[in-house]
Amino acid sequence: MNKIKDKSEKIKFSRILSFGFGSWNLFVALILALGISSLLFAISLLQAANPYDSSLIEVAIAKGASTAMVQQILKDSQVIKQHSSFAFAAKVLGISKRIQAGKYAFSPSQPLIIILLKLKKGEIVSPEQVPVTFPEGSSIYKMGEILKKNQVGNGLKFQSLAKNGIKEDLRNRHWEVFKYIPSESLEGYLYPDTYLLLKDTSNEVVVERMLNRFEEQVLPFWRTAAQETKYNLHEILTLASIIEKEAQKPEDRAIISSVYHNRLKIYMPLESCPTIKYALNDPTPKVYLEQLKVKSPYNTYLNYGLPPGPICNPGIKSIKAAVYPAKTKYLFFVAKSDGSHIFSETWAEHQKARAEVRK
Repeated sequence: MNKIKDKSEKIKFSRILSFGFGSWNLFVALILALGISSLLFAISLLQAANPYDSSLIEVAIAKGASTAMVQQILKDSQVIKQHSSFAFAAKVLGISKRIQAGKYAFSPSQPLIIILLKLKKGEIVSPEQVPVTFPEGSSIYKMGEILKKNQVGNGLKFQSLAKNGIKEDLRNRHWEVFKYIPSESLEGYLYPDTYLLLKDTSNEVVVERMLNRFEEQVLPFWRTAAQETKYNLHEILTLASIIEKEAQKPEDRAIISSVYHNRLKIYMPLESCPTIKYALNDPTPKVYLEQLKVKSPYNTYLNYGLPPGPICNPGIKSIKAAVYPAKTKYLFFVAKSDGSHIFSETWAEHQKARAEVRK
């Protein structure tokens, strides 16, 4: 009788033990699944629609808009990805019912978590404040036009900064930048980017903001790069501004830079059409033969070497290309209809390339 009881108890313990191990495996699997899900969720919060697009996009969220509606608005504005976990994240983080109405300025480069927190905190754009974007390669004249279009500051007076923008107090406040400038023009030093500006912002404040951004974006790079080029910052910005105007494709920047470096080495005119446009009072979309004779220090067809200063305000990528050109023997290039270029080492090759482009 005792033997039967012992055997029964062993079977019972074995079943309990078996059940325990099964439950433990299930528990471990559940924990792993939750861990992986949490990791994927965390990754989704750090993802941006486009990490390389720092432009600001205005988005209006109506009062009473549902999470689904807000998600669709953000998708349509390309602020979040089409398959974003916005609605799920808003629910999990308890933000769904705390989204505040108003006009926001989001960037596609902002992670999802930043967008969610802005909506929760109600970080709306002030009614008087507008995002103003100055594209890379904008001249001061063009920047003035952009300000006028956005009804910010005084666009007409802003354009005069191309000739006499550097006053003594401004030079003293930004001496690390202006010690390189032999002129009073701000051309080349107003960093192209998107700025949130009040409608009544003065030109002086706009300039200060752009110079501060220049110091943030360019000077850290230049402190190292200065040791690797024989040109000073003003000359590099001048060359970068020409590269910015010529290069329609990012991959062409360093190669175009190499063409100009190669020409400068052999004292060959740069012959850049954008410099002609900058020299003309009333430039045309296309440069004509007669315009190549314009008397100006910016005419790189008549004058050797670099022009006196930048012809636009270049971005950091063109500045880097000016310091670090590709290693080539090219002396010529011609633009194709798609914005790319054909590069040549000899005049004969260049003529063939020009004929090919004209077909």
